[in-house]
Amino acid sequence: MLKTRTEQEWVTDYIKGKEHPLPVVLGTKGTWTGNGKPMIILIAFSHEDVLTLGEIYGVAHHPVRVMEEKSVTYYAINIINKKKVKTIIQEWQA
Repeated sequence: MLKTRTEQEWVTDYIKGKEHPLPVVLGTKGTWTGNGKPMIILIAFSHEDVLTLGEIYGVAHHPVRVMEEKSVTYYAINIINKKKVKTIIQEWQA
């Protein structure tokens, strides 16, 4: 049986043993979903880094979520626009 992981679980596992975790882009294989639809989540560990990722992907104007999870605070931007998600997935496949 496959267990799905939440964003918070993924981030908690990702930062284990890392002094300075790098920003990440979740969903580039099309497997991360929200309400059954593919989505991309930009995650960084500083506000500036998540805005930089947002600028790279043309979504810096999207709301930034501030998430406090166990021992870390991280910043996230959701990308749910179908066309934008498809474009990002294709870029990562190249």
